[in-house]
Amino acid sequence: MPRIVVIGALVYDFVFEVPDWVTPNRAVHATAATMTPGGKALNQAAAAALLGAEDARLVGCVGQDMLGDAMLAALNEVGVNTRHVRRHREARTSIASIVVKDGVPGFIGAPEASRLVDEEQLQGALADLDAGDIVLVDFEIPQPLVQFALERARTAGAVTVLNPAPFFTRDSFVVGYLHLVDVLIPNKLEAQLILGSESEDLEFLARELLALGVKQVVLTIGELGSVLVEAACQLEQPAVALDIVDTTGASDAFVGAYGQGLALGWPTARTLEFASAAAGLACTKPGTMSSLPSLNEVQAFLAAAPS
Repeated sequence: MPRIVVIGALVYDFVFEVPDWVTPNRAVHATAATMTPGGKALNQAAAAALLGAEDARLVGCVGQDMLGDAMLAALNEVGVNTRHVRRHREARTSIASIVVKDGVPGFIGAPEASRLVDEEQLQGALADLDAGDIVLVDFEIPQPLVQFALERARTAGAVTVLNPAPFFTRDSFVVGYLHLVDVLIPNKLEAQLILGSESEDLEFLARELLALGVKQVVLTIGELGSVLVEAACQLEQPAVALDIVDTTGASDAFVGAYGQGLALGWPTARTLEFASAAAGLACTKPGTMSSLPSLNEVQAFLAAAPS
């Protein structure tokens, strides 16, 4: 079975559910608090492993500290291959504080070790890629490293997947390497930023991204679901209707599940449905990695869903 290689950040998350947003000089008492490993790459690799991936390989950095120890233990417990997670001698493990009000998160991050992935580390992690392997990259690493990873994956014949998040401002550099991307999974804002467009037309945004060389675009649109567009196909997948507790881990559950569907060679419609179910179930629990559903949970949900 193809391996899934995920490149990006490992971040220890401290999640607080609050009745009100924090304001200056005012304390807010959380109604619930969760400590959980997180970071987009970590969540995506863990999602793939929990959903049955035989070799979900994570590439990133943590510190030589207590949080790094806890993070690696949690990853090993769910079956993620951590051989290419580097322990940095000086930088501390990255942390994030996530404040959630009415299911909507806000973030404060201290990215330290997670920013220190380098080209040498990527070379080692990608040296034994085979044709058909899946390589997932996001924007938690610098743009030149994103391009380097995509180039190595394309040369090896691997399927390249780019989740362009977090994406804060338009960077024209991104457009220059999109021809290396087989599957692009942005949300609407990320698609707009890549294109420098304010269009609200999802099909237009997707077609413009295809014109830049991407083979398949999967636009995620939160509670409205997702839209998949490729040259000869367009699919719409509604979001699943569940009681929302915390949406923080949903997008990473979606990406990890989509990567697993690609590894299994499923038709696009089945992969999209599977990813949507995983994302929806991740919204029913607090936290990030702690919210990710198992394969049994997703299969049971899909079996019970009306056809």
